Amino acid sequence: MGEASITAATDIVEALISISDNCIWATELAFLGGARRIDFFTLQPTASQQFRTSAYEIKVSRADFRRDSREKQDHALRWSDRFWYVTPTGLIAPSEAPEWAGLMEWDGKAFRVKRKAPRRSKAPPDWEFIVSMLRFSGDCRRDIGMMKAQLSFMEHQLRRQKRINDTRNQRNLDRWSRASPVHPHKGTT
Repeated sequence: MGEASITAATDIVEALISISDNCIWATELAFLGGARRIDFFTLQPTASQQFRTSAYEIKVSRADFRRDSREKQDHALRWSDRFWYVTPTGLIAPSEAPEWAGLMEWDGKAFRVKRKAPRRSKAPPDWEFIVSMLRFSGDCRRDIGMMKAQLSFMEHQLRRQKRINDTRNQRNLDRWSRASPVHPHKGTT
C-alpha cells in the first residue's frame, strides 16, 4: 500500500472515530486468531439499540476492493448488524458493492451514504470475539492512560522548572540587591 493510500485509510479511520462518540469502537479488530481483521467496528452499548454492531471495511484502491469477498468478511458479517465498505469519493460505484454491504464515501470532510447497508441478524458473540473486542477497543483506553501519564509527567516537569526559575530569580535578585549601593532616603535620621 502506497503512502497516499495509507494516509487516505488513516484519514477515514480517524473520521470514523470522530463520529463514534456514543459507541464502543475498535480498530483492526481481529478474528480467527488474527488471520482476518476488520478495519473498524462499532458496538452500541445500549439494549434499546439492540447492541447494534457495524463493521467497516476501508478500501482505498479498486484492486483491493476487487480482492475482497464474503468469505474474507465472514466473521465481520457474523457479528455485525450492518457491514459497510468505506472508500474515498468515487472509488467504486454503489452497484459494485455486494448485496450484503452498504457503501459510504469519505470526501475529506463528511461521509456520504451511497448505498444503505442492509440490516442482518448477528450471531451471539463467542469468547474469541469478546476478547478481541476488549483487546482492540482497549487501545483507546491505554492511549488515554498514556496521555494522562504524560500529562502528569509534564506537569511535574513544569513545577520543577518553575522551582528552578524561582530559585534562579531569587538568587539574581539577592545578587543585585547586594551589589546595589544603598541610597539613603531624605529625611531619614
